[in-house]
Amino acid sequence: MSAAWAEPGTIKATQTAAAYGENQIELSGRFIVTLTPTLEDALANGLSLPFVYEFQLTRPRTYSWYRQLSDWFSPTATLTYRLSYHALSRQYRLHLGSFYRSFSSLDQALAALGVLRDWGVLQDTSLARDKDDLAGRMRLRLDMSQLPKTFQLTALGHSDWQLESQWTDFALHNEEEAH
Repeated sequence: MSAAWAEPGTIKATQTAAAYGENQIELSGRFIVTLTPTLEDALANGLSLPFVYEFQLTRPRTYSWYRQLSDWFSPTATLTYRLSYHALSRQYRLHLGSFYRSFSSLDQALAALGVLRDWGVLQDTSLARDKDDLAGRMRLRLDMSQLPKTFQLTALGHSDWQLESQWTDFALHNEEEAH
C-alpha cells in the first residue's frame, strides 16, 4: 500500500518487529503516513510538525515496578522527528535532533518518517541483558504538545490536526530457554 493510495490524514502500521540487541531491545517498523490538507498547508507555511514514536513495556507487569526502581529504567520511551519545509530550497526536511535529511517531495519525506530501524529501548536493563520474555507496544503520532501554543489552541477539537497510528503489540521470547 503506497502513500498515494492511503486515506488522507492517517498513520497505519504495516509491520513492526523487536529483537534483542546488545544490552537493549531494538525496535523496527514501517508506517504509512499521510497528512490532511490542513497539515500540508501548515507545513508549507512554515510550521514544523513533531512526530513521536512511542514505546511502552506491557509485560512483565508483575515486577515492572520493582525493576523500574532497581534498574532505574523507564518502561516507556519516545523518539521525536520533526518534519519541516524549507521554502528557499523547496525541500522537505526530516530532523532527528540536530541531524536532518532533505527530500524533494512530501511523499518521500513521509515515507522516510514511516521507517524505523533498530531503535534501542530498555538500554542496560536486566530485561535486555538477561533476554527475559517481554511484550510491548509502539505507535507513531503527531505530538500536539510540541506545537506552538497558538496552534495547540487551534487544533483543539479539530480532527484535521489529530494524527496517530493504533498501538501495535509485539512479544519477545528467550529462544535459548526454549531449547
